[in-house]
Amino acid sequence: MKLYATIMTVFGLLSVLACAGTQSGGTGAKTDAVLITPQRIDDISGIEWHLTKIKTADKSISLIENSKTTFSCDKEGKVAGVASINRYFGNFNLKENGDIVWNQAFGMTRMAGPPELMEQEAAFMHALPQTARMYVKASKLILISKDKSTTLEFTKIDN
Repeated sequence: MKLYATIMTVFGLLSVLACAGTQSGGTGAKTDAVLITPQRIDDISGIEWHLTKIKTADKSISLIENSKTTFSCDKEGKVAGVASINRYFGNFNLKENGDIVWNQAFGMTRMAGPPELMEQEAAFMHALPQTARMYVKASKLILISKDKSTTLEFTKIDN
């Protein structure tokens, strides 16, 4: 009986240790990504991030080479950037558990451009308000929807 209790204790500890290394937002995959909460907003504030990947409904959208799509935010929840052609701006609230609540529609300039950049811009502006969590992993910022069908990945722009 004592051997059984010892074995169960060891398995219990191993289970706890295995779970402690997971910070993936519930995907079960071990990652070093850090969830952005109000206490961690300084980790991403005041930094310009360049879009490197859009995934919607399990489909990656190819980004146009040398196009510029950016994201930046501040501690008060203001967000702004370039959406391929036009500048955009808006607001969000970041809840204690890391959930993003986007406020109203984004404001945007109204310039036209090449059709492929306009399509990329539309895809980005459709995907952004779908996101519900932000993670930082090394020099990457990842915004992801609750159902994980929409992902925006950015890299830090070094000035």
